Amino acid sequence: MDPETGKGDNTTRPGDGHECHPSSTSTEILPTTEPNKGQNASDLEIHPTTTIITAADDPEALAKTPSAPLHSVFTRSQRICITIMVTLGSFFSPLSGQIYFPAIPDIAKDYHTTTARINLTITTYMILQGLAPTIMGTLGDTTGRRPAYILAFTIYLAANIGLAVQQSYTALLVLRFLQSAGSSGTIALSYGVISDIATPAERGKYLGPAAAGIMLAPAIGPTIGGLLAQYLGWRSIFWFLAIISGGYLIVYTLFMPETSRKVVGDGSIPALDWWVMSPFQYWSAQWAKKKAIREGRGCEIDEKEKKAQELAQKRKFQFPNPLTSVMILREKDALIVICFIALSMLTLMAQLASLPSLFGEVYGLNTFKIGLCYIPIGVAAIVAALLNGKLMDWNYRRWAKKLKLPLEKKRSTDLRDFPIEKVRLQPVLLLAPLVAAVYIPFGWVLQKRANLAVPLILEFIIGYCQVSCSNCLSSLLVDLFPDKPSTVSAASNLVRCWLAAVGTAVIADMLNGMGWGWCYTCLGLIYVLGTSLLWIEYKWGMGWREERRQREERKRQQKEGQES
Repeated sequence: MDPETGKGDNTTRPGDGHECHPSSTSTEILPTTEPNKGQNASDLEIHPTTTIITAADDPEALAKTPSAPLHSVFTRSQRICITIMVTLGSFFSPLSGQIYFPAIPDIAKDYHTTTARINLTITTYMILQGLAPTIMGTLGDTTGRRPAYILAFTIYLAANIGLAVQQSYTALLVLRFLQSAGSSGTIALSYGVISDIATPAERGKYLGPAAAGIMLAPAIGPTIGGLLAQYLGWRSIFWFLAIISGGYLIVYTLFMPETSRKVVGDGSIPALDWWVMSPFQYWSAQWAKKKAIREGRGCEIDEKEKKAQELAQKRKFQFPNPLTSVMILREKDALIVICFIALSMLTLMAQLASLPSLFGEVYGLNTFKIGLCYIPIGVAAIVAALLNGKLMDWNYRRWAKKLKLPLEKKRSTDLRDFPIEKVRLQPVLLLAPLVAAVYIPFGWVLQKRANLAVPLILEFIIGYCQVSCSNCLSSLLVDLFPDKPSTVSAASNLVRCWLAAVGTAVIADMLNGMGWGWCYTCLGLIYVLGTSLLWIEYKWGMGWREERRQREERKRQQKEGQES
């Protein structure tokens, strides 16, 4: 008996002494639809052993039938562990970018060069930070999450070791390039993993920590880097990253299961290639196979192997092409959401880059104390991760109840007639205006030399609202493109990182040319512009999604017609 389909087959495994026969009775669940025009009720043939149950008779029965398979067989504790691993994985890229800042003067002094030349290593890092996910995301969607993760962290680990021992500026530039290439792809992969294991109804609580990790790292990175550079030297920063990434790679390789639905389905189908599975997962599968054969359930193994072969035939390796992610920007809804995420990151990175000079001038703080001033944003990211995911899931349940739609937490959900755009955007449209309202007075507060507590409180509000908005919008992107979550997340990361690089580059000139108050007023108005774009998506997004579905359906039918 196949646990997914509830059906058996008539095949007999030699030597197992057990036959798999179809069940003598079955239950068929039919939707409450009327007979086709011109069709009489007498034309409907009902098998004597088949019980017909409509959704109106038993609204919960339909969700329990084989036609609505489990979205994922991973248990709740397994999904929590998987979420922790992908959160830690996505933490490395922004951490590596920000932890480097306090060491720039020391590195420039050791290499007898200017800080401007050292700043070029930041530029190259951010360029790859935007580009790498478009490659790793596509690789993860086509070959599986595990191979992409292991490749990314192997490159990252080697780059960190090289950075810790290199002796030239050229080597520093090249290795920072490779460091970004290795770590940055994990951001797109993390969204793909969350999509594999969580349905839209519960995605918020799993995606929240992953998004918070991305926002938390820039806040605590300078503090860690400042401590290491001050007491152990700047090379200790890269040894620190090498040690923690090496430990992560070992744990991931040994225990993290493959989750890609193109490889293992709902998680119950063992991958054909042993190297795609973790050693723990491989040994468990082998033990389960021997046990099933010993107990005379060999037909289950045959069925799973057959499904694994079918998935492998459908899955073709594609050489990672960054343009695949960029092409998603042709879709109007994706373009709007990604533009807002990018504008949001532009304002946040501009603020983070300006804090050292502003706080140093206004409050006379040293490097270490300035690093501590980033803590409110980090705390806000943690709070947002804990609260906003629950808010997202509550709002999803509220809309499902309002529309009298089934709430599926265990099974995949068809969002065709569900206004997922409104569900995800409602919290954003409440929080985004608050971010703009806080950005506008931030520069004036510093310009008036207000008490240090005031800008720190404003930082906390900005951090909480920014992380919450990013969480909701990242989940929306996955909902809009459920078949390629890593690819669309990579497109978002590309635009986000490159605009953030622009913000970091121009903030100093803006502060000097416009003044602190007007500079942050401009950042607030940029956020207002982004919020206005979201209203467009809120109103017309569902229609655009349906147009895209119909267009893709026509292409699929044309392709099938050509093949036949």
